[in-house]
Amino acid sequence: MSIIDRNDYGAIGVNKNVIEKIIIEDVLKMKDRLILCTKKGKPVKENRTPWIDPDYYDAIDFSDKRGAEKVSLNIIVMRYVGISELSDAVFEIVENAFELMRLKKPRTIKLKIRGVMSDVVSKRNIEVVREND
Repeated sequence: MSIIDRNDYGAIGVNKNVIEKIIIEDVLKMKDRLILCTKKGKPVKENRTPWIDPDYYDAIDFSDKRGAEKVSLNIIVMRYVGISELSDAVFEIVENAFELMRLKKPRTIKLKIRGVMSDVVSKRNIEVVREND
């Protein structure tokens, strides 16, 4: 699946996996504040190789239906990290990935907080949403 957008720069076609990879790489830089996880809340193990582990793609869900892009990320938040500041930072990462490709901002960005990490993962089910026009 790819996004085809027509704007002032012409027609732009971007593969879904490219956008997901850009978002994952930028979110992984925040590993001191969050951990990517699956939809069921299982943390994705940290990969020691320079390539992105395919398991990381379980943490992100991207869809483009009728021109309405939706991005959803599943994360576990580290203890004592403010959810509102963290969610704003992640939303900016997602929007910057789209801006890098000269695409419109996604209509909906969801951050699904599946747990809080201390010594063990405490299960949570918090959803923070940003709607763009």
